[in-house]
Amino acid sequence: MTADEGDRSGLSPDEAFGLVADETRLEILRTLSESDGPLSFSTLFERSEYGSSSNFSYHLDKLEGHFISRTEGGYAIRQTGRRIVEAVISGAVTDDPVVERTPIDEPCPLCSAPIEVSYQQERVEMYCSECPGLFDQEDSGEQFAAEFGSLGHIYLPPAGIQGRTPAEIQYAAEAWSNLELLGFSAGICPRCAGVIEQSVSVCENHDGSEAVCEQCGRRYAALFEVECGACQYASSGIPIICLLAETELLSFVTDHGANPLLPDTHDVAQGALADYDEEVRSVEPVEVALSFRIRDEMLTLVVDESGSVVDATRERG
Repeated sequence: MTADEGDRSGLSPDEAFGLVADETRLEILRTLSESDGPLSFSTLFERSEYGSSSNFSYHLDKLEGHFISRTEGGYAIRQTGRRIVEAVISGAVTDDPVVERTPIDEPCPLCSAPIEVSYQQERVEMYCSECPGLFDQEDSGEQFAAEFGSLGHIYLPPAGIQGRTPAEIQYAAEAWSNLELLGFSAGICPRCAGVIEQSVSVCENHDGSEAVCEQCGRRYAALFEVECGACQYASSGIPIICLLAETELLSFVTDHGANPLLPDTHDVAQGALADYDEEVRSVEPVEVALSFRIRDEMLTLVVDESGSVVDATRERG
């Protein structure tokens, strides 16, 4: 029996958000999250600095069962409650910082020219200062608009930019993104642990003579997509979004002394994984050959419409 067939009793989204949309209940969750262990009613009441013990019991009862649990030692926060607190104190659901486009000492993976980064709407946006990049202009509004050069964007919570320079923000975004890509590639949603569905679609009239195709707005014809069936989180991009956890790709990169998870090896790992050769062998069904090169060695992975590797070849020359 799968989890879908079992008991899925719980709260609806409206009920869950309604329960925590209260200052007192958020303070209870915050107090419990800062504790080293369960707290008795009296200790929790005292630390929360609430006025009436009777009303305090009412709020506790509302949280108990889904966000907190009652143990022999008192009240303890559950993981669901801890996630709420983390989102609030990190600014993930309250802050909206902006960093204007700034040049950093980071090479474009396509032409090695310096790139520029900006931050808004919880994402780090990257642009090449010289070449057309990977995609058409990012939908960034007039403030950060650019005629060309988009290298895509990476989502990063607001806490990720606190105390960091633009270059450090870029580093944090790439490292954070690589951890998510591992989850996507393994078929597990990094947001909720749900099942990730992978797919590959192809621009049927792709114009490879230009750096970015006018029809699909991409440098490459094949678009790799992932979507979670539980939380509906979705993303799309170049092959790394589905292939980072593939053994053949990992061994190819690490054999050349690079760590694909750390941006420090951008010139080897990240550059090779973003600047590759593509051969669309079939549109229906989809079959695409992807060739990654590092120094004098090349790895070719053939993928189908589900993003699965059906063939792998590694050769020198």
